[in-house]
Amino acid sequence: MALNETEIADIKRCMEFFMMKRRPPAFVRDEVDLQYRVIGNEVTIYRVNYINNKKYDSPIAKIVLNRPHTSWNLYSMVQPNQWIAAIKESIPSFSEAIKIVEDDVTCCFFG
Repeated sequence: MALNETEIADIKRCMEFFMMKRRPPAFVRDEVDLQYRVIGNEVTIYRVNYINNKKYDSPIAKIVLNRPHTSWNLYSMVQPNQWIAAIKESIPSFSEAIKIVEDDVTCCFFG
């Protein structure tokens, strides 16, 4: 089930703060950048590389709403197209999930 307007507004607010902290400086964004997409009940964060005027997206993290429990699951990309749970237990809020990605204490998102 897709996210509702309130959930999307909360996600955008959290992501705006996250992007201010984690996004590369403006002078290198034509080479490497950080972006996110909201599709259905998922928020995916991507590293974007521009090589020879082509855009290459590399997923970093995926945060998925677990609707029956109104909690969030956090995944990291380990190999191309292979997501694994970064945290085994559910996370109560999107803001807590994005904080885990931001802090990256296990180095599974940004290395």
